[in-house]
Order: sequence, then C-alpha cells, then structure tokens
Amino acid sequence: MPIYPYTKSGKEHWYYAFEVKDRNGKRKTIKERGFTGKTAAREAERLARVEWDKGTYLDPSKLTVEDYLPQWLKDKQDISPETRETYESHLKVHINPAVGKVLVQKFGVKDIKSLIKFLQEYKQENGKNLSEGTIKKIYNIVQTAFGAAKIEGLINIDPFDSMDKGSVPKVNKVNHDYWTKDEVKQFFSKLDHRFKILFVIAVYTGMRRGEITGLRWSDVDLDNGILSIRQTLKPRGRIKDGGKSVNASRSITLSPFVISELKKHRAMIVQERWGAVERYRNLSELEHAQKNYKDLDLVICQTNGDPISIGNFTKFWNGVIKKTEMRYIKFHDLRHTCASLLLSNGTHPKVVQELLGHSSISITLDTYSHMLPNMQEEAVKSLDKLLN
Repeated sequence: MPIYPYTKSGKEHWYYAFEVKDRNGKRKTIKERGFTGKTAAREAERLARVEWDKGTYLDPSKLTVEDYLPQWLKDKQDISPETRETYESHLKVHINPAVGKVLVQKFGVKDIKSLIKFLQEYKQENGKNLSEGTIKKIYNIVQTAFGAAKIEGLINIDPFDSMDKGSVPKVNKVNHDYWTKDEVKQFFSKLDHRFKILFVIAVYTGMRRGEITGLRWSDVDLDNGILSIRQTLKPRGRIKDGGKSVNASRSITLSPFVISELKKHRAMIVQERWGAVERYRNLSELEHAQKNYKDLDLVICQTNGDPISIGNFTKFWNGVIKKTEMRYIKFHDLRHTCASLLLSNGTHPKVVQELLGHSSISITLDTYSHMLPNMQEEAVKSLDKLLN
C-alpha cells in the first residue's frame, strides 16, 4: 500500500500517494498528508481510489467549502428530509455566498467571523435580519461539517476549536408569548371554524402542531379519555412515525370538555363523508366523492380526507386571528398558553413536562422560568397560611 511516514514537529505522521492517468492519459499523483495514524491514511487512500474510479474525486488541496459541504450533507444519515432541505437552502442562500469559494484547508477563524458578519447583515425578502436562532443554526451546520472534515483527514486543525467564546453567535433567551385565561375564553367565544378541535387540543393539551395534525382516531380512546401520540405530520403531507423525539411519543389524559369536542368533531366528519348530500349537485357526484375519499383515519383532515397543508399553515392561522380579532400570537404559542395556564394554577412543573413531552424538567423550568416568581409568591403565602 502506498502509505508513507514522515516526521512533523517531532511526531510521526502519515501520507498516501498513488499515480493515476487522467482522461488524456497523462500521469498525475494523488497525494494527501497530515494523518496522525497509519490506519487513517490507509482508509483515506482507499476512499480516494474509489472516488477517482467513480469520477467523483476532489483534490483535497483544491477542495472549496461549496464543494465539500454538499458532499458532507449527502453522506449525513441522521437528519430528516425536512432538515436536509433546510440545510440545502442555507448552503445555497447563506453559506456559499459568504465563504463558498474559500479552500477547506485554508478556512480559518477569519473566515468564520466573515460568515458571522455576513449572516448578521443579511436582509431577508421581508426586509428583516436573520434571527439569532437562525444565525446560530447556520453556524452550527458549518461547525459540524468542519468537525467531520477533521475526522476524515481533510484538515489537520478544526478552525472552530480556535474561536474565542465571545465571538461565537449567541441566542438570547426569549420569553414566549401566550394568551391569558380571559383571552382564551374570548377566542373560543368568537371562533366558528370547521377546525375548532385543532385549537381546542392545542390549548388543552399543549401538543405540537405536527402532533395534532398527525393524530388519528385510532390513537384516541374516548371511552377512557386518553390519546397517544404515535405519529406526526410533516410538510408535503409526509407522515413520521413517533413524535419529535423519544419523549414526545407520549399519552395524554383528556378533559371531559375535550372529549365532548372530539365527539362533536367526529360526528361532523362522518356527516361530511356519508351524509352531506346538499354539498353535491347530484347523487353521482356524492358517490364519486365517497369513492375517492382518502381514509387516513386523521382527526384533523380536509373534506376529502387529506391532511391539512402544513406549508400554508401560517397563512391559515393568520386568517383565524384576523377573523376572531384576537391579539396576535403564533400558533405554537398556544402550547405556551397551555403551560402558562397550568403553572399559574399551581400545576407541578414535572406534570407540565410530561404533558408537553419535554426530554427533561430542566427544559420546562428554563422555558417558563419567568412564571416561577409568581409561583414562589403563592407558595410563600400558602406556607404562611398553613403555619399561622
């Protein structure tokens, strides 16, 4: 095997070198240095040969960020299709324009700071800057890619290891918005919508949007008042087994009101599918609709059984807010509304954690810590009353 040792800074390193012929029959040497172990050099040499034979070989010394990151992303197996699509968008719109032409082996702290500056100054189509959270996510993508580049032997030193903490993008803690008890009552008093149950479940259980829109009737036990989260709805109608995480797959106890609303909603769905003759011009149209109905067993579905569109959900939610004349909050804030109402009513944070499907109670406490002073005040008063 063409693996050779050499000494660098008093330590033994390894490199590989082998000859090939290009398309014109001209000989050239494929070579890469910097390996701290013979096994790593041998594996890199093997991969280089395979890539050369496949016509996908890229000379490490000429490899740019815009060359390497797509290949790194292609090989990455631990992300969902939606996350992969998001990464690809960040590569195209945010990363390549900033540092795409920089050689991977020359990429340093200066280039990382240039990327951060570009992201902080970037203007979106709506004229707004990227959020701190988005900047941090893009930074993490590039950092992870260069961590992989070091493992693969493409670089000897990971430039992100040399970044001082003060220069790394930070995400300041945000106090989530939510509706008060009176605002929730006002919302439901004004709400007249086919998907009322969607909002009822969101407020009364704190479930995530994908968990609610992916909920099936087979996951709901109306007799015992329990629903189980076994799948979630993703963009483009993709169904994902389980919840967002291991802890997200959970069972939730339903209140009598939610059970009642679910029964009303199910009766409406049955009526739409089998008894809504007035919606069609003739019996033939009704039979055609029934025949083509997509029975996915979804609780939240369109009149033909299809799941609702996640891509248009924000527009849909904005329309509901406008029609009910409510103070604007995001749909996800209904989840925070549920948590805030429970905590303010004295519910133990551990119960809230289990209901929301947080992986640990620390996440629940960190997310809703701004509500804890009120809870402490009530606790002190309660103890004072008990002892005096």
